[in-house]
Amino acid sequence: MNSNIDHRKPRLVFFQWDHQPNANAAGYLLLHMQQQVKCLATHFDVVVINRDCDYAEICERYQPDLTLFESGYRSHGSRRIRITNTNTHIAVPRLGLHNADAWCDRRAGFLSDMEQWGIETYFAIATMTPEYMPAVKENLFVWPNFIDPEVYHDYGQQKVIPAMLTGQAYGLYPWRQTVFPMIQDRYPCLVSPRHAYESKLASQLLSGEAYARALNASFVVPTCGTMGGEVVRKHFEIPGAKACLVTERTAAVEAAGFVDMENCVFVGGHNVVERLDYLFAHPDELGRITRAGYSLIHSRHTLSHRPQIYQWFTLNKGLQFGEKIIQSGPFGDLTKVSRASKLESIHIVGEASDRALLKQGDLLLDQGRVVEAKQRYARCLEYVSYLPEAKFCLAICALQEGDADRAYDLLVDLVKVTMTEYGALNPDPVEWAYFLLSLVCRGHFERARRLQYFYPSLSHGEMRRARLVIAQLGRSADAVVSERYGKDRKSIHELPDRSDSEWLAWFSDILERCQQPDLANVLRHAAGGGVTGEKVASLPFKRDAGWCLRLYSGLDGLMVKLHLNDVRPNVPPLPEFRYLWHLARRLVPHSQRGLLRRIRMALSRPLGIGN
Repeated sequence: MNSNIDHRKPRLVFFQWDHQPNANAAGYLLLHMQQQVKCLATHFDVVVINRDCDYAEICERYQPDLTLFESGYRSHGSRRIRITNTNTHIAVPRLGLHNADAWCDRRAGFLSDMEQWGIETYFAIATMTPEYMPAVKENLFVWPNFIDPEVYHDYGQQKVIPAMLTGQAYGLYPWRQTVFPMIQDRYPCLVSPRHAYESKLASQLLSGEAYARALNASFVVPTCGTMGGEVVRKHFEIPGAKACLVTERTAAVEAAGFVDMENCVFVGGHNVVERLDYLFAHPDELGRITRAGYSLIHSRHTLSHRPQIYQWFTLNKGLQFGEKIIQSGPFGDLTKVSRASKLESIHIVGEASDRALLKQGDLLLDQGRVVEAKQRYARCLEYVSYLPEAKFCLAICALQEGDADRAYDLLVDLVKVTMTEYGALNPDPVEWAYFLLSLVCRGHFERARRLQYFYPSLSHGEMRRARLVIAQLGRSADAVVSERYGKDRKSIHELPDRSDSEWLAWFSDILERCQQPDLANVLRHAAGGGVTGEKVASLPFKRDAGWCLRLYSGLDGLMVKLHLNDVRPNVPPLPEFRYLWHLARRLVPHSQRGLLRRIRMALSRPLGIGN
């Protein structure tokens, strides 16, 4: 026997957000993060880095075989860490981890992080993520949810709770909104409070063993996978603690191995009472289904059944030219195939309610039925109030209705989420392109011209078109617009397939509706090749001459001239983006941030007499 064989686990450095215990946070959120590390440790020697750091220094110290970067998380009190010098140690394979809901509004921030860190292969915990980020789905694999069997197992609790209702039940969960009240009105129930993640009461929610024991003492526990048809942790936690899962039939749930009346119960509002009455009247059958569900989870969905990241690592080491890695399904293994075979990863598509509404809205918008399209997009926001695709489409509708101010406000909000709330290096390129175009539609051409290269590395086809418009309107038809970087940044948005001439004609009509007829005429000539520099020079552009805008622009220009990139805010120099606040925040030491917050609160408080 060869004694020189190296049996050590490969070393994985996991750059995880700072998910330190928070007195107000829901305990199960921290447990999820700890369980992810525990899962990775089944195959890797894991080093967790959850502080600001220098990538080169970390690689020198730990000599990793693989690095994994968590990104796109919607905070809930956790802190996104800052990682510098990621352009070093390029021989070490890198993966991104989208640790968030598939529809999360931090997806643009995730894609920005991936570009900044030089990562081109990604894993997601949500099975529906490829449907929500189609631009990267070829390089996107699923590392799905699971349970820790040390927490979720049969505790031998006496079954004393007919039904346990746990989890949120607002607009994102239409199935629960329908089914929960029907169950609660008919059967004795243990009802868990529905505190939001950010609520100060969230820490009082059951988590860990206490939650698992409550499940174990319940006969049936209903849950669903949101309007997205997702598989959430509860789908595994409930049967994993030996309670009967009652849920909605979706493609993702069936892909996980759930079969109606075999190891779970599929119901809707039309038959939930009938089904539960039957099960409670036939306890032997209820017990059989419960045991089968328990067996499914503990044989297929524990942390020891999630080798996908390790599989990618081993396959990638031996990957040859002309080969690629694919996944056999959202819960399946990764395999290596020839690119010539045309085989692709198997993803779940077509189940999410918001995606269906977006497609309906897009079709109506293409037919010129703007009011009906707006209704479809607005209905998306009833599911997810912050859904970026719906907000972006509503901005396009506003432009087509000639309401440039409304479009501008929506696009400002989208850019702020990525740049201010998430803190990305740059915004979604499509959102930024149409932010610039909305400025043009409002008559603020000079502002758009000044801001077009604020994010100089941002490259995309729609950015090129926005800069083409600015070049045509600002100089002459001979102006050449070229991207400074050849590789496009990925966007979360999908746009109609139009040629440049078709697009220019479309945007010319937008300008006309937004009361910019002169600009519209210039672009119409440009689309036909007839624009001249003399025609452009005579246009009556609105001047951004206010002292406030000059102040913002001057300060930003000063930052550039003095090479103060570490101090310069990474948001546009406009009051809408709180540029001065971000400048002050960068100038004030971290120890004085409390004072800065108090000043901000004082400035934002309404002024009154006699208070």
